[in-house]
Amino acid sequence: MKKIISALLVLSLIFAFAACGKEQEENTTTTLPEGFEVADSTSAAKTEGTDKEIEESTEPEEENKLPESLEDVVAKYKEVMDQAKKDKPGFDRLDYQELPSDPSSRVISSGEGLMNAALTFAGNFMATRQEAEKKPTVGVKGGDMDDFPVKHTNYGCLLKGTDGVKSAKCEELSNGYWKITMILYSEKNPEPAAPGATTAPSYHGSICSPISKKEIDSKLASGLFKDIEYSLTYHDCETVLIFNPENNHIYMQEQTNRVTITGKGSIGLITLGIDKQELINHVVIQNLKY
Repeated sequence: MKKIISALLVLSLIFAFAACGKEQEENTTTTLPEGFEVADSTSAAKTEGTDKEIEESTEPEEENKLPESLEDVVAKYKEVMDQAKKDKPGFDRLDYQELPSDPSSRVISSGEGLMNAALTFAGNFMATRQEAEKKPTVGVKGGDMDDFPVKHTNYGCLLKGTDGVKSAKCEELSNGYWKITMILYSEKNPEPAAPGATTAPSYHGSICSPISKKEIDSKLASGLFKDIEYSLTYHDCETVLIFNPENNHIYMQEQTNRVTITGKGSIGLITLGIDKQELINHVVIQNLKY
């Protein structure tokens, strides 16, 4: 019985560590507040005057031209995030997680009863959006910005050009703010940036702080834990940034990290195997005070 309990704790720790290392609501979409809808660029202008006057009034100024290419959008994202690290605004940070159990998200090959119990136990370590709203992590204005992605560095983005970026687009919202949406390519066992680093060992470590597999391994590297094998594959990870293009002040940033966890091991005569378990980590930076 002690071995079974230990197995539950080990498996729970893996999921709990993976959930607590970061960076949508339950529908995994960013909900914009009133006044932050994407502007409809195809609608006809409803103002008086000649067509020429309308065209001139809606033409963006050169210095605030909406970035269109992948390179320009990523560069703008990096510019805004790096500036925030220097400006040191106050902010609230929300961390919450999802551990879906539907057949497309959870596939257990052996030890189903034990694995389900372990995953249920792991879920107790995870916060909901509502719980995170009640107890946000507060970043003090002028503080060290350590809870602002990326952790432990003076930069808000460590990407080298467009490396690792699957897609990136910038849209103008109805109130004049800009919204950047960026999605990264899949990456297995990404490691976060080291303290004080100017580069990161992974794409995901360049824009957020993924949980370090090395850190988990160091906590499990004794006795029973040596037989546990697992991997963390980040996929379709998305970051959304809303900011004022006039001064690059951030209104909100939201990161959604989707992680596929696989693992196997044995406890005595009991074989455990999980072919797939999806874990979704959310980080929201809001209520910024410059």
